[in-house]
Amino acid sequence: MDNFVITIARQYGSGGRTIGEMLSKRLGISYYDKDIIRMASEDSGIHEKLFGRVDEYSSAKPPLFAKTSIYKGELIPPQSKEFTSDENLFNYTAKVIRHLAETESCVIIGRCSNFILKDYPNVLSVFIHASHDYRMQEASKKLSKSEKEIEKFLQKDDKRKFEYYRRFTGGEWTDATNYDLCLDSSKLGYEKCIEEIEHRLKVLREK
Repeated sequence: MDNFVITIARQYGSGGRTIGEMLSKRLGISYYDKDIIRMASEDSGIHEKLFGRVDEYSSAKPPLFAKTSIYKGELIPPQSKEFTSDENLFNYTAKVIRHLAETESCVIIGRCSNFILKDYPNVLSVFIHASHDYRMQEASKKLSKSEKEIEKFLQKDDKRKFEYYRRFTGGEWTDATNYDLCLDSSKLGYEKCIEEIEHRLKVLREK
């Protein structure tokens, strides 16, 4: 494949989304985040609101960690009562992500895209994290909440992403071995993070 994909998983307040947007503009490639949900809805015919049940920002039900929930790539047919199950909604999201990886160069934010595309040679998976104090500071710029409320919000968001990742992949969201590159934005800053990603991407494409 001549095209390449950069997947970015990130902690809230680390600036991962901003880094992804900056990177896509610098490289002149597409950027995909929540629009993946819209694309999955259009492809499946399932109402977009239902995808909110398994979106990493929704209050998704606690994972059962059953092996049957782990993504394997199969789509459940419309005639099945499980057609609109959380697992199948995730499957359609994954279908969109795989299609993007096969057809164009782009940056994809979240949604276990690193796991979904783990066997694709043209993919660079990145995890953006930051110190607690930095995340608190950045979150306070976006959230009209007290310090205590922001603290609880970050804990809840981390827990939700952890459960979302473990539910559908069986792995650990923050495990460095799941990514090609892990960057601390609070130490490096956005520009240096982008430079590191670009350097690693160059190495990947030269192979």
